[in-house]
Amino acid sequence: MKVLIAILTFGCIGNSLCMADLVKTKGKGEIVYQGIFQEGSPEEHAAIANAKQNALTRYAASMDPARYELYKRVESEVLTHIDDYISDYVVIDKQTDKDSHRFSVIIEASLNTTLLESTIQRTSAAAAPGAGEQSNITFIFVARELEARKIFDAKRTNVSINDGSQAVSEKDAVAPDGQSTQSAMNSSSVSKTTVGGNTELKADALTYRVATVAEVDSAVNAVLSNAHYETVDPNDAGLDVEKFKADFSGGNDISAATRAEAIATLRRNDVRYMAIASMDVGLPETDPVSGLIRVFVTVNAKVTYLPPLPAEGQPRRLPKTIASIAGRPYAGLGPDPQVAKTNALNEAATKSAQELTDQLRMKNIR
Repeated sequence: MKVLIAILTFGCIGNSLCMADLVKTKGKGEIVYQGIFQEGSPEEHAAIANAKQNALTRYAASMDPARYELYKRVESEVLTHIDDYISDYVVIDKQTDKDSHRFSVIIEASLNTTLLESTIQRTSAAAAPGAGEQSNITFIFVARELEARKIFDAKRTNVSINDGSQAVSEKDAVAPDGQSTQSAMNSSSVSKTTVGGNTELKADALTYRVATVAEVDSAVNAVLSNAHYETVDPNDAGLDVEKFKADFSGGNDISAATRAEAIATLRRNDVRYMAIASMDVGLPETDPVSGLIRVFVTVNAKVTYLPPLPAEGQPRRLPKTIASIAGRPYAGLGPDPQVAKTNALNEAATKSAQELTDQLRMKNIR
């Protein structure tokens, strides 16, 4: 059975997952006709069909790289049955160029993303027959929010170097009485001062509040369930979640000791994949377009493959990263900071879990 347990780190958590069934997307179609163009002609239907396909192509272009790769596997099938995926549309504009015999149309189509997702999932290793007995995947979710920030003053070191030199000259002359001499001595000095130094800056010391939140688990579990994975509580896998929470309270990753212990535990329990991620909540701000409160959540995540323990006398195989998300920001809007933060975390949890899942499915991870 394919098992997932999650380790994700956040700044705070939101409500349950909500996925739209229909997405509005625009498309343009164009054809060259013969003779006189007529409304409702086969040529017009062909142009609208092209516009539907273009609308789907535009939508696919907004996918993350892993999901786009999965989509390309079924693109020909989807385009062949485009009316199944776009059954409703509105004509925004259409033009007939009688000189060049070209007809073009722009539509706003309603794309059935549920059906599209179902088609994409058929290419997934998780959805393949018999895939449930392959490997276990572990995700852990913890929530963190900035609690304190210590800012250190800049340390300034000044260096001053003084260089000096002196020149002396002597001149003899005959006195007016012609029987004696007079001497005169002149001196001059030059000094130079060189000033420099350096400024040392120290990184801020950050402290986070860390907790586990059931709402985030629900959001990510919904994504994983739709991708035909089964989730298991991290405690059931033998992992010490409190150690993960303690590590993330003062840093951006788990300690070497926590990681080593987790890898050993998961290997003993025949778990082959471990996902660790961090989601940090930014400060609330005003959205310049809507006027609502906006909060950003930044995601960093990676999935590690854990090879099985080697047989006696065999070389040890090291863990390796097979999927990752680096500094991906997600935004949420709301009438107040709390609602905006909840929406941002829901968006971040859903989209990051989807992207990690897509990367695993793209590589046929079973």
